[in-house]
Amino acid sequence: MLRYLFILDVAIAVLGASMVIGVGVSALLLGWYLDTAPEYRDQVFTLVELTLVYLSATVAAGLAAWGLRRQRSWHWLAQAALLLAGFGSYLVSITSLSAQ
Repeated sequence: MLRYLFILDVAIAVLGASMVIGVGVSALLLGWYLDTAPEYRDQVFTLVELTLVYLSATVAAGLAAWGLRRQRSWHWLAQAALLLAGFGSYLVSITSLSAQ
């Protein structure tokens, strides 16, 4: 059973890392060209916020997978942190993207 949870944690970490890279590069490029299009300033802050939220979920998934792999006693706390970070990133994503 824990093997499947480990695979799920690694999959969530990889998905989160790809989201961090994609949204982070978008924020970087939009911030780079902000002087030519200052009307996109709010979108830059939204993208940075989404990048940080996805990064927290990625780190939580990585720690949860690492705790399971090393059979640490705190791996259930890391799973709970992953659930909270995942739910938080879901809420921030929905509120940020629906406000656009």
